[in-house]
Amino acid sequence: MLRIKTFRNKITPEVGALLGGYGPDNVSNGVYDDLLLSGIAFNDGRRKSLLLSYDLIGMDRPLILELRKRAAKKAGIKESGIIVACTHTHSGPHSRSGSRKSLRDEKYSEWLIGRTLEVLEGVFFGMEPVDVYRHSVNVYENINRRVLLAGNRFAYLPDEKYLKPVADGVTDPELGIIFFISRRTGKNFANIVNYSAHPLASQRRGGKSLKITSDYPGALRRTVERNLGGFCVFTTGACGDLHPYDYEGGFKKMESLGRRLGLKVSGSLSRVLRETRCRIKNPVVETRSIKVTMAINTSNKKHMMPLFEKKKTETAEVVFLRIGDVCFAGVPGELLAEPGLEIKWNSPFKKTYILYNSTGYLSYMPHVNAFVNGGYEADTSQLRPFETFKLVNRVIQEFKKWKLS
Repeated sequence: MLRIKTFRNKITPEVGALLGGYGPDNVSNGVYDDLLLSGIAFNDGRRKSLLLSYDLIGMDRPLILELRKRAAKKAGIKESGIIVACTHTHSGPHSRSGSRKSLRDEKYSEWLIGRTLEVLEGVFFGMEPVDVYRHSVNVYENINRRVLLAGNRFAYLPDEKYLKPVADGVTDPELGIIFFISRRTGKNFANIVNYSAHPLASQRRGGKSLKITSDYPGALRRTVERNLGGFCVFTTGACGDLHPYDYEGGFKKMESLGRRLGLKVSGSLSRVLRETRCRIKNPVVETRSIKVTMAINTSNKKHMMPLFEKKKTETAEVVFLRIGDVCFAGVPGELLAEPGLEIKWNSPFKKTYILYNSTGYLSYMPHVNAFVNGGYEADTSQLRPFETFKLVNRVIQEFKKWKLS
C-alpha cells in the first residue's frame, strides 16, 4: 500500500533580487505571489523517495547535487531517491549561471537548501494511505515559438509577435494528472500536474513587470487546491520551444491561464473516480538514474556558459520516478517539445511525463533539424547537433529494462 506525505515552504527571495530569464539586469521591485517548494514523500512499503518541485528558472548541476546530498541525509534515504524539478518561472532569482553576466546567486542557493531541509524533518512519519489514479486531457493552451517561414527560415515568435497567427509548429497539449485519494476519507489528498509551456504569461518582455511570481503554475495550484482541497504539485514538461498561447500578457492573462488549466484538473476528478481503468492497481514507487556523455559545442564562443567554457564533454543525467504505470523522466535542461514527444511515444508506460531542468542545466536541448534551420534555441545551445538524439535514444533503451506488471 502506498503512503504519501505532502510538504511546502516559501522560497521567495528578498525584493531587489535580480530576476533570471530576461538577462542580467532586471531588478525585482515587489512580490505578486510567493515562490514555493512543493513536494511529496512516497513510501510503498519497500522504497522511499521524494519529489521536490521548485518555482525556479532552473538549477546548475553542482547545486542540484549538493541539494540531493543534504536532502537525502536529512530524510534518511539514498540520494537516488531524491527527484528534483523546476517549473522555470522567469520571475524568480538567478538560481543557475546562464552567462558570466548572470551568475548563480550563491547566497540564495545556500538559503534555498536550508529552506528545503526545514520541511524534511520527520517527512516519512504520519503518512497518508492513498489510492492512485492517472488521467490526462489535451488542452491547447501552448504555442511553438519557432515559426517556419519561406526558405526554411525560423523566426523567433517573442521577437516577431505579428507572426502568431501563422505559428503552427509542433506542440504537446497533454495535461497530465495523478490523483492521490485518501483511503481514510475518500477525498482528494494530493495531485501532481504536468504541462508543457514556459511560465512566461506574466512578465512582459522589456521588464514592464518586475514582480516576483510563480507565474501560471501558481495560479493553477491555487485553483486546484481551492476546488478540490488537498495539495497540488505542478511540474513543467518538455517546453524548450513552447510558450503559453497568451505569452507575456501580464498578470490578468496569467491568472486566466492558470485558472483554465486548474479547472481542467479539478473537473476531471469525479470522472476519473468512476473509471476503474484510471486506477493504478499496483502503485509501486521506484527511482532510477542513467548518465550520458554529451559533446559540448566548443565553437559556440558567444553563448558559452561558464560551467562549460573549458570542457569538451559533460556528463548528463536523466532520473526516473515511476509511480505504478506512470513514469516521470527528469532531464538536464530545456528539452524541446519534439524530442520530449519522442520519449513519450517510445515509452512502455501508460503515461510518461518530462520533468524540466531536473538534474542540471545543459541549456537548450534541440532536435537536429533545429540546428539545420537555426534559431534562438540552437544558436544558444551548449550541445552539438546530434547530442539530444543520443540522450533520447539512451532513455528509450533504458525503458526496455523496466519490468512492468
